[in-house]
Amino acid sequence: MEKVRGQLIKIKGKNMHIQRMGQGGKTIVLMPGWDVLMSSLGPTLPTADFAPLMRELSQNHTMCAIEFFGYGLSDATDRPHTNENYVQEIREVLKLAGLMPPYVLMPYASAGIYCEYYVATYPEEVEALVLLDTLPTIASFTEMLTFPEKKLEKLSTQKHSTFTIGLGVLLTKLILRIRGKKQKYIQEGYTTDEVIAMASTPSHMGTVIAQMRALPEALRELLALEAKLEIPIMLLSSEQPRTDAEQKKHRNVYIEKLGKATLHVIVEGSTHIDIYGKRKFRKIIHQEVDAFLKILA
Repeated sequence: MEKVRGQLIKIKGKNMHIQRMGQGGKTIVLMPGWDVLMSSLGPTLPTADFAPLMRELSQNHTMCAIEFFGYGLSDATDRPHTNENYVQEIREVLKLAGLMPPYVLMPYASAGIYCEYYVATYPEEVEALVLLDTLPTIASFTEMLTFPEKKLEKLSTQKHSTFTIGLGVLLTKLILRIRGKKQKYIQEGYTTDEVIAMASTPSHMGTVIAQMRALPEALRELLALEAKLEIPIMLLSSEQPRTDAEQKKHRNVYIEKLGKATLHVIVEGSTHIDIYGKRKFRKIIHQEVDAFLKILA
């Protein structure tokens, strides 16, 4: 097993992995979407993937990154992938880690569904949402969340690295050096240990695929609540969404749904997959988030 970087906390008899940085300020909780596991390094360790952004924000705030079951160093699970289960797991792991509400939830991509559901059901525990290019939680997007069976089959049979100790880590280091990827990531603010961990940590793809299958129903359930999110919201959008005209149309409807009080920031030059990862975007996000959170002080 890969060396534990953060903290393993028992939730429903399973280990959930979190990583903390910084203290004081707001308690900001980062959460990954399923596509964070599809980086150029293979199945990634979200706590390491988020680490440079966490280091930026931890200068002023208490940061925590959660790895849902099936992600990174967290265990696999056969629990139903419902909004209620995700929200209860988030609440429980944070409180067991000694982090008390209210929180600033900072979901990436599909994790936005669970965080909006969290706000709708426990509004007193969340003081703000900072949405990192989250999926549009609107009715017309449910069809786009239906993943083709061929894609799911390919993901389930994809060979991911299971080398996590000894010779496996040495081979991973060698491969990264040969491919020239290690230096690239270090230049972007990752440590050597984080690059190795991201490249050598296996994921539980069965759990992740089950989550992907459940996303359309999770979105429909959220929409059925018809809840108004009456808290400060910042939406940080990539400039180049995954699909051009159609995606932009969905995004515009999404912004209208979130309300006029929502602060919408387009991170110029960014794509969906690198909005939180590249150095120049992290610094922009840090500045924007700090300015936004000052209104909550």
